[in-house]
Amino acid sequence: MRELWPYRAEFDLTAFSPQGKAAAYCQGWYDGPSGIGLFEPVGTAPDFRRLGLSRATGIAVLHAFAAAGGRLATVCPRGDAGYPVPKLVYESLGFQQYSRTRGFTKDLGRPC
Repeated sequence: MRELWPYRAEFDLTAFSPQGKAAAYCQGWYDGPSGIGLFEPVGTAPDFRRLGLSRATGIAVLHAFAAAGGRLATVCPRGDAGYPVPKLVYESLGFQQYSRTRGFTKDLGRPC
């Protein structure tokens, strides 16, 4: 991914434990001409969940977007009842649901 446009290292952040283990990460993709940043991917290792680390890395990426001239940030989580935690994290960062995307399976067009 580091070879792909618009990758920039300042938007690719990882939180480490005192023991040096990767605990949480948030990678941001920023498009300078539009001033829009996208979070993808975001995650926390199981041993470090519920410590606010995804939120902290997200805040740091938002600040990096702003420092680069960003005016808008977006994220595209699944957002359904099967994945409630990402929705809570993004809402804690100030994101609000704007739209939903639905995928369909090949058999009979059933929603995924």
